[in-house]
Amino acid sequence: MSLTALWLAPALGGAAALLAGRRARWVALLAALATLAYAISLAPAARSGAAAGGGGFALLGVRYLLGLDGLSLALCWLTAFLTAASLLGSWAGEFPPGFWAAFLFMESALLGLFLSRDLFLFFVFWESVLVPMFFIIGLWGGAGRRHAAMKFFLFTFCGGIFLLLGSIGAVTMYSRAAGELTWDLARLKGPPGAAGTLIFIGMALGFAVKIPIVPLHTWLPDAHTEAPAAGSVMLAGVLLKMGVYGFLRVLWPLFPELTWSLMPWLGGLAAVNVVYGAFCAMAQRDLKRLVAYSSVAHLGFCMLGVLSRTPEGLLGGGLQLLNHGLTTGALFLLLGFLYERGHRRGLSDYGELYARAPWLTFFFGFAFMASIGLPGLNGFVGEFMSLLGMARALPILAVAGVAGVTLSAAYVLPAYQEVFWDAPGPGSVSPSVTDLGGRERALLWLLCGLMLAIGLYPGPWLRLLQPALLGLVP
Repeated sequence: MSLTALWLAPALGGAAALLAGRRARWVALLAALATLAYAISLAPAARSGAAAGGGGFALLGVRYLLGLDGLSLALCWLTAFLTAASLLGSWAGEFPPGFWAAFLFMESALLGLFLSRDLFLFFVFWESVLVPMFFIIGLWGGAGRRHAAMKFFLFTFCGGIFLLLGSIGAVTMYSRAAGELTWDLARLKGPPGAAGTLIFIGMALGFAVKIPIVPLHTWLPDAHTEAPAAGSVMLAGVLLKMGVYGFLRVLWPLFPELTWSLMPWLGGLAAVNVVYGAFCAMAQRDLKRLVAYSSVAHLGFCMLGVLSRTPEGLLGGGLQLLNHGLTTGALFLLLGFLYERGHRRGLSDYGELYARAPWLTFFFGFAFMASIGLPGLNGFVGEFMSLLGMARALPILAVAGVAGVTLSAAYVLPAYQEVFWDAPGPGSVSPSVTDLGGRERALLWLLCGLMLAIGLYPGPWLRLLQPALLGLVP
């Protein structure tokens, strides 16, 4: 089956949506659902390891190489699912055709990134993701959208420059040593010595901006705060996974020994993410910024698992990429639905919503419980396995991770209590809040069902990820 069709279909759908006028939302939704269906149909090929595509002639060593394994497929599923969910979540809004098309163009670039097996092609798709998200924030965001969009652009573009320079350095050094010019990720090996360390640091900086690793995280809260709800769903649900995926797909295979030798330092940064993100979330009075800082903390858990280089840690970190996408996707959709009704995001702007909006209260509570890792829900499995892996590799960092789990409850539960159960204060907009409609409930039931299914029976997902991730274990 053609892998090119997987990333090209949403791009063509986006072009059609631009020309569809008032029917743009329907064209975009149909393209997103067709892409999701096609991605699901690729499961047998990915499990057998037979899915590969591209090739042809090389230009300056660059080849059009695509591949699909369990890790790529899982992230392609997440991308396709959250794109469709974002479009459905925005259905009540009045947006021009460019809005609907932008999500499909972004989906196309993300799918191409997860399929790329050539480093130059990887970089092209990496940078292509930046453009539609820049316009989604800058054109359809909140009052501070221009500042947030420019900050997002500058941080991620500068990170891309480091990634490009590191990639050129790695390819150049390899061509001198091996006598061939290639960007093929299956053949490239990073150089040893000081040159290899500098190249590693440059590429790691490029990936760290996207995760984001503290202190390169300051663009994220502003981007989330000003982006429309659907933009925040894609930003937290998929775009933040690009950095971790880059570590797994590019940096680790190029520099396996250097990554392992620097693990205490990289793991320390991940542990700082967990604790710092949690403390920042505790200080927020804006619901969107609270969830944004929680993403900083949760991506730290993913990195702790990945960097442990143990089977359980790698599988836990990989699974947590999917878990975080589903959980924060649901939370940002819910925040969008709440903002449509109350037009405010402050904790003190609401109160006693349980009486006026019981379904909204239920789904917020469900997603919050998954976010803090309640046993039986998806967040628990990924966090537990990540911490178990890091406990085997470097126990002190696992202790920091456990502290982060405790702190997550310290910012989630009080926020939930204040908004949904405490008495409303002066100026509360709670009387204007109505409960969720049928479309919104159906979408959230699907998300919550996936959270529960992964929490109760993670086996199929772990088996899907296992071949790709356990190949990194020495």
